[in-house]
Amino acid sequence: MEAELMDDRASQGRKGHSNQSREEQAVESSWSELNSIAVQKMTRRKLLMLASVGAAGAAVSLYGATSSMAGAGTGQSTVNSSVYGAGACDPETGNDFVKTTIESLRASSVPCSDVLYYVTNPGQEGFFYYDPGDTLSADNTGLILVSSSGARYKRIVENDRYSVKWFGAKGDGVTDDLDIIQAAIDVVFALGGGIVFFPKGTYIVSPLLQTRRIVPKNNVHLLGEGPNSVIKVKNDAGDYWTIIGNFQTWPKVKNVSIRGLRFDQNPSGNTTCNIDHRRTDYYWTQYCIGLFDYENIVIEDCTFDPICGWNTVVLNNASSTGAVVRNCSFNFVHARGFDGYDNSAVYVNGKSHIVSNNRFYAAPGEKAMGAIETHTGKSVVSGNVSDGYVTGVHIQSSETSGENGDMSVTGNTFTNAVHAIQFWPYKQYSLKNVTVSGNTISLANAQKQRDMMVGIGAFPGYLPPDHTGMFENITITGNTITCEEEFTKRSNLLEGFCYGIGFVRDTNVKNVIISNNVIKNAPIAAIHIGNTSKVGTMSNLRITDNIIVNAGHYPAGNEAYKAAILLRSTVVGAVVSGNTINETYDTSLGLYAIRMNAADGTFTEVEVKDNLITSKQGGLWLDLHSTVRTDEAEKYMKFTAKTFDDPLMEAGTTYQPGTIVLVNGGAITAGATQVGYRILNGGTFGTLTGVTATGTVGTYKVTVNDSSKLKVGQWIQFASGSQVRRINRIAGNELRVNAPLAATVTASGVSYLPPVYEPFGRIGKLPAQADTTGLTVDQLETEVNALKQALRNFGIIQP
Repeated sequence: MEAELMDDRASQGRKGHSNQSREEQAVESSWSELNSIAVQKMTRRKLLMLASVGAAGAAVSLYGATSSMAGAGTGQSTVNSSVYGAGACDPETGNDFVKTTIESLRASSVPCSDVLYYVTNPGQEGFFYYDPGDTLSADNTGLILVSSSGARYKRIVENDRYSVKWFGAKGDGVTDDLDIIQAAIDVVFALGGGIVFFPKGTYIVSPLLQTRRIVPKNNVHLLGEGPNSVIKVKNDAGDYWTIIGNFQTWPKVKNVSIRGLRFDQNPSGNTTCNIDHRRTDYYWTQYCIGLFDYENIVIEDCTFDPICGWNTVVLNNASSTGAVVRNCSFNFVHARGFDGYDNSAVYVNGKSHIVSNNRFYAAPGEKAMGAIETHTGKSVVSGNVSDGYVTGVHIQSSETSGENGDMSVTGNTFTNAVHAIQFWPYKQYSLKNVTVSGNTISLANAQKQRDMMVGIGAFPGYLPPDHTGMFENITITGNTITCEEEFTKRSNLLEGFCYGIGFVRDTNVKNVIISNNVIKNAPIAAIHIGNTSKVGTMSNLRITDNIIVNAGHYPAGNEAYKAAILLRSTVVGAVVSGNTINETYDTSLGLYAIRMNAADGTFTEVEVKDNLITSKQGGLWLDLHSTVRTDEAEKYMKFTAKTFDDPLMEAGTTYQPGTIVLVNGGAITAGATQVGYRILNGGTFGTLTGVTATGTVGTYKVTVNDSSKLKVGQWIQFASGSQVRRINRIAGNELRVNAPLAATVTASGVSYLPPVYEPFGRIGKLPAQADTTGLTVDQLETEVNALKQALRNFGIIQP
């Protein structure tokens, strides 16, 4: 090859510069890629060689291709034997390239400025040249070597990628490489930035408290080769603040990316750590990456496995901006310390950040708490998958959120969660402008046995008293939430703080849309807005077109919460429409379809309409305050083919108070048949026989011997104490009635209680009356009696 190049060089010399060969043109174009000082010291023949093999990094090809390389094929490989002998720097010797080692270069005494030195130390391979003009640079192993004679040898770098192994990192899974990694970062930072590269290997590091960690620098990027480029915490490292990052008071870090690395926190090997949030110091957190003042940070294509710290990636400063965590995977393993300590894999607080397409996993029993936290906004959380974390996404405002939180949580999948997507205002700073859409959520409420649960909505647990911020401009649409069925009552469940979608904090809720969601098997409430304290105003709510299946099936102690849709507190301006509410159990377990009871609050400008409510045996009662507007044809107006005094009227027909019933069938007697009736007190027509009941004073439940003759909504009366009750649910032979029993019922007879009503209106005309002129008193009395009877028939006077 050398002969061919030399012949070509001679030929091109005869042709002149204007007729350069392809190789020479390649050499010319490669000048900008090589260190200019080194290039100026190379002969054209050397450059042709480099171009022919693809540049300085093509060491293997070059070894076999360059017959003039010192020591090639002779077993000679040191500077001393091949260069510093007689005439080594004489161009006539033809020694253009020399194989050597770092140790040999450092030991050399006679440098040669016209030679490229190829270092063969494993992992540190590369070309160096002698720079006679430099007498001051320090030896940093990776880029500059200083010989015993004071000569400076400098590495030729083709691009801005600098391997940590150049600087002496071993990556052997044994040697502590932390200091060398830091040295590499510092050198690249001094050059103005670039990429610190981690070839495949396991790089042991030894972070310690707040004093020892890898400190990132502006414009210096960390790059690995994927999961086989591992940064691993050494055995028994003890407590530490972070593997990579700054302490909270350190300067801002800008324009840094971390890509293609695997972080192994080695929780099984660190037997001397103690993660405990009750500690008064801050140096036990065990972050992987922690920055507290940042700008433009990208963490991408990294694997965090296993992880164990308080946070894995924490970028926490409400005034910082520009963070991306993308295409990473996380596997949480509980470390030594306080059992069930708080933890979040990705915690980002700042403006304009993205957390997307990451994977989070925790095996059962590892007690992984949070996958993602997004604070302040603007932010996008999308395409993430979490399995086994209690919380998928924690959404929180901050002191810099201002008028615009602008957070979007879309297209994520969270399985085996308990608080899948939770909202949390920070102090008095409201959480505003949040869209949660297209997420798929599966709650493991029965398996994890936590005392609260939420598919999407406000964090239901304790917050400090100063956390009073409201929820405003929230859109929750197109999500699917599936809960585990819970048929066994447990002592630790806080029934008022369990819901598929909801806001139950003691604060205002304003401008909320909950639409086109599917909520299945919510043990207590499917949608719950308002609070027990009746604090705050729930205004401008739109709950529309949701599909709710088997809500309220849990055997709750307080059945007031067992509803598909439950609104409480001061509700002003709400529409609940187009929802499909269905129970599929053969024996009814649910209770209320929609509840807005007077005991729960006040309701102004609230409308309930066009909802489809079905169940098998009977349940899902519509319990609405009298001020709530509902479908008029459904609540306020009914039709009957028979008058109420018709003996053939169907037994069991029930009407609720306030209903207008129009007679639209049967024979009409002019002047006698009523237009209709206004129901004053609800009741059920007909005779009920053969049904007895048993129930305990103070309870809502009554057991009957035969429920086949009964329906939800009917009004019945128990002989014991003449107690009148409405049936709200039938579950087998157990009835749930609308009010607790005032007295114990023991095998008491049950009868229907007919409604109290008044007739109104007229049909047809009265027969014509003869002229009464000249009639006797008896005849006049007959006419007056006929008139009085007509008035009775019209219901104008009492019978």
